[in-house]
Amino acid sequence: MRVWALVATLGVALYGCTTNTVNVPTPAPLPAPVAQRPSLEPALPGPWRITKTEWTKADEDGFGEFVRRIAESGCTTTIACMQSAANFYHDSDPPFLFHADCAKWAYMLRAYYASKNGLPFSYVDRVASDAADPRFAMTSNRVLERRDIVDGGTGSNTVAILKAVHDQVSTATFRMDAGEQGALLQDFYSPKIQPGSIHAGTAIYDINGHVMLVYEITSDGSILYVDAHPDESVTRGAYGPQVPNTPQSLGAGFKNFRPLQLVGAERRADGSYIGGHVVLTANDAIADFSLEQYRGNTPDAKEGAKDDAGNAQYRYNNAPLDFYEYVRAAMSKGSYAFNPVYEMEVAMGSLCRDAKEGTAEADARVKAGLASLHADLAKAASQWAMRDLRVVYRGVSLKQTLADTYAAAERSCVKSSDGAQVAASAFDRFESPETDVSNLIARIDDNAPFSGMRPVGY
Repeated sequence: MRVWALVATLGVALYGCTTNTVNVPTPAPLPAPVAQRPSLEPALPGPWRITKTEWTKADEDGFGEFVRRIAESGCTTTIACMQSAANFYHDSDPPFLFHADCAKWAYMLRAYYASKNGLPFSYVDRVASDAADPRFAMTSNRVLERRDIVDGGTGSNTVAILKAVHDQVSTATFRMDAGEQGALLQDFYSPKIQPGSIHAGTAIYDINGHVMLVYEITSDGSILYVDAHPDESVTRGAYGPQVPNTPQSLGAGFKNFRPLQLVGAERRADGSYIGGHVVLTANDAIADFSLEQYRGNTPDAKEGAKDDAGNAQYRYNNAPLDFYEYVRAAMSKGSYAFNPVYEMEVAMGSLCRDAKEGTAEADARVKAGLASLHADLAKAASQWAMRDLRVVYRGVSLKQTLADTYAAAERSCVKSSDGAQVAASAFDRFESPETDVSNLIARIDDNAPFSGMRPVGY
């Protein structure tokens, strides 16, 4: 039992994650799944034995389902998530505490799932960086060393491996140029923005120091994620402009675990594999590898424009869109519609935590987030005035509903001083013409005549 005590002591070195998300309202009603959800097979207690040489699509779907069940359970800490029925495999575990922050959470869930399903696993355990703190380097980190999980003949100790993963990975492991391939490959690849390529189990990396895991894609293209924080809390959110679309060289955005294969292993009579080593698949051999999230999807997207993400252009059915609109349109297969009230609730909920945090980095995110919300609402208000059918609202007055929603968000987001609540909203200090959402809402005309404009085809 001594080895289990090692994991019970984890958590003292959690680092590398910002806390820029909170629980957000889920679109209601969520659409019913269009296909039957994957099933999970029970696991037996014991060491990690490898019985498969590679991850199949069924294994990837199973990992996504494993993440989805945890997210949907409502569990609120990494320990609670893994010790409760939210974790399908918890009955096969000896007693131990699953401590993790955001980056460690993504890796440890992957390794844990592999251990329960006889799968091979490999990860970057050391990176090289040009910065003193590789989590926030302004240039790409590089793979310095990898570790393969192979069976030496007696099975692998899952808990010891989880402890090593916990100690050796951080957000620095995600901070790598999505297009670079050295002698040692990174753990992730950049997927094409399309249904099936972004799925439950896909990671989302925010270069401000945070990692999320996708658990659901709704019919309107909303990408829902679950994430962990330095205090080991677990929250949920929806992908949007609060996650910056940044240069390829820092590897932000959507990341899928890279396909891998165990080669050179001996297959024993009991079906387990002993020895061998792990080979990862290169970018050009991955069917849905794409750099479009950094370079755009238009014919003039330049091969060398990896650090020009802000100028990348996106079109869907020949309609020009910004990046976040394009993601929604692509993931919804063209059925995307913008609900300003829901989008405001999501944005304000996510920004409130940053507004109360008060650090320079958090303040920068709030300013950028409010400016983005202001710009999105201005565009939606213009479309609403023309009765563009892409703007969805069902009620008496969009103007009044937005005003009430914004006021409620401001009232609920109050700063605390020495443990006491104060009256001022945490958003008050961010007011500027570019972020004055209240004034923008006041100018919305609910009674504008229908212009006859039809929506641009998505």
